[in-house]
Amino acid sequence: MNPPVRNRCEPAALSEADVKAALARIAGRDAEAGEEARYVYDGLTWGEGPGALHLAGVQDWLWYRVPTKYLTDEEGYMSRLARVAAELFDELGLDAYAEVCLSKSTAGVHAAFERSDGDGFKALVEARDRSGIDPPDLDDFSWGKVMGLDEATALSVVEHTLERAVAAGDLVVGGRSWRRRQKEITAETLDADHPERPGQSWRTVVVTERVQTWVERAGMRSESMGRLHAAVADRLLNPIAPPPDVAERLRPVMWLLGIFGESQSLTQAGYLNTAFVRIVQADRPWEDPFPPRRTPRSESEDITLGRLRELLEGAGALRKRGQTLRRTRRGAEMALDPVAAWSALADGLGTDPWDRFVAEAAGLVMVDREAEVPAAELAEVVAAAAAELGWCMSGDAGPQPPSERNVSWAFSGTRAVLRLCGMLEEHGDWGDRRYVLTAAGEATVLAMLRKSAAGPRQHPW
Repeated sequence: MNPPVRNRCEPAALSEADVKAALARIAGRDAEAGEEARYVYDGLTWGEGPGALHLAGVQDWLWYRVPTKYLTDEEGYMSRLARVAAELFDELGLDAYAEVCLSKSTAGVHAAFERSDGDGFKALVEARDRSGIDPPDLDDFSWGKVMGLDEATALSVVEHTLERAVAAGDLVVGGRSWRRRQKEITAETLDADHPERPGQSWRTVVVTERVQTWVERAGMRSESMGRLHAAVADRLLNPIAPPPDVAERLRPVMWLLGIFGESQSLTQAGYLNTAFVRIVQADRPWEDPFPPRRTPRSESEDITLGRLRELLEGAGALRKRGQTLRRTRRGAEMALDPVAAWSALADGLGTDPWDRFVAEAAGLVMVDREAEVPAAELAEVVAAAAAELGWCMSGDAGPQPPSERNVSWAFSGTRAVLRLCGMLEEHGDWGDRRYVLTAAGEATVLAMLRKSAAGPRQHPW
């Protein structure tokens, strides 16, 4: 493996006089190239001087901005600009940056964009990944597609740290276990002290920004949801600890995944096979809250089993392939580890965006109330908030705001799973049903909410 090309100079050590002299040397050989080199330099530094140059910015310019932001029909303009940039960097002693400009990766990205935008963006992602300085996601932290200022700054800090690690030989891209080392450096940087926020790390600053954005976005569209988000925000800044009795609470989920094995065949209609349903019926460690009139012969007749399967598929513990339902690696881990099962439960509540919204909104109301909440009132509050936030249901008369019935139906699956795991208690009769979270249920709801509040943003709205 060839050693990485290193800069002879560091960008921070360069002055504007150095840049001016380099541009003059290029112009002395070719006046037009000198003008283009000045244009390239200005586009890379935005008036902030040579200290603003760094490898991630160079790659972004080469692989994204040059192919997508330049309005020209000139054939071969991308490779021409890359050569001009390489000449500039060579004059400045930034050999590593010049090498990227002339690399196979850059040529490949440009050729892909010549074919189509789809091919180009695919090649761009692959080139960034191979570069070694694109900050990876961690097991407990993922970067958002949409970032606030603090997160974007943290990303840049990690990029610079990875660049320095590559230059110093601490990170050998393509070498043995280099992906693991890349993650270690990323985690170390995120957990380092923030230079301007005493007592905080880059990670905690990013999480705080995300939670604040979560509160503000809700408040802009719904006064009631904004208040509920704000009331719980401080509790979501740090990871939520699993309940002390997590093993007992998650016993139904772990037991089902344990007896499931590696896979189970499905019927032609897509239900779990009859033999497995009978095993569940004979040995299940729970009392069915919806007891059937006769022994179920199909998953379609076992409401609780159907809801658990839905939860586990939503949590990534089970995955359907053809006429087989397979247990994933995550599912196997959940069968043995109650904390992993609990985390997946919090992730998997609500199998689609509407169900997830209802689960979170209902959870917010119950956490805020800290007492029994009448089922009718809960449905009314969540339906009103959904209307304020712009949710619509299809109907015979066209789209219309969600009804309390829509909310109750969407909440039924989450309610059943929480109740099965001893996380939600129901009091009263059908005409006066009331809900209250147990301590384990409150922890689970908070973990669910933290995933949305402190997790990566994928959309600007």
